[in-house]
Amino acid sequence: MSFIRNIPVTLAIIFVFGVTMVDYAAAGTKTMNFKLVSTIEKVEMVKVTDMKGVVIGVMDRKGLSMFENGDIATTACRGTFDTKKGFQGYSSLTFADGSTLVLSWTGPTSRVAPGGKFGGFSAKFEYANGTGRFKGIKGKGTFTEKKPNWDKDFKAKGFTYYEFTGTYDLSSQ
Repeated sequence: MSFIRNIPVTLAIIFVFGVTMVDYAAAGTKTMNFKLVSTIEKVEMVKVTDMKGVVIGVMDRKGLSMFENGDIATTACRGTFDTKKGFQGYSSLTFADGSTLVLSWTGPTSRVAPGGKFGGFSAKFEYANGTGRFKGIKGKGTFTEKKPNWDKDFKAKGFTYYEFTGTYDLSSQ
């Protein structure tokens, strides 16, 4: 008889525990993987006086980011580079629902050896800002670049392929 009286209490405990676990999972760390194809919109560079082979500059790239879940975002990348020290910049992604993501990136962490079919590098990024469904985003990740060395026209226009993978948390919402 006491077993039957405790059923409502047991069901209430299970319900509260289940809701808590769902909320915890929703607020936990998630993975975001996407691919970007972009081209150079504008590059300005200057040689550094008395530093052989050192060039500094700014660049502007635009492209489309394609996500594993089917989302597509327009992407604008702006950064600075120094052929001796590396590069840094930001990528702003805008989604069809109006949500945005801003990534802050630096690199390279490694480079593809010269002479192959592809040039490229690996680098790291952090989620710098988000709006809409990405409001309060925090996290980081890595990305790799691949650009074709065999096609002079595509190479001259700066067509490049990137793969991004990162982890993020939205718990600050």
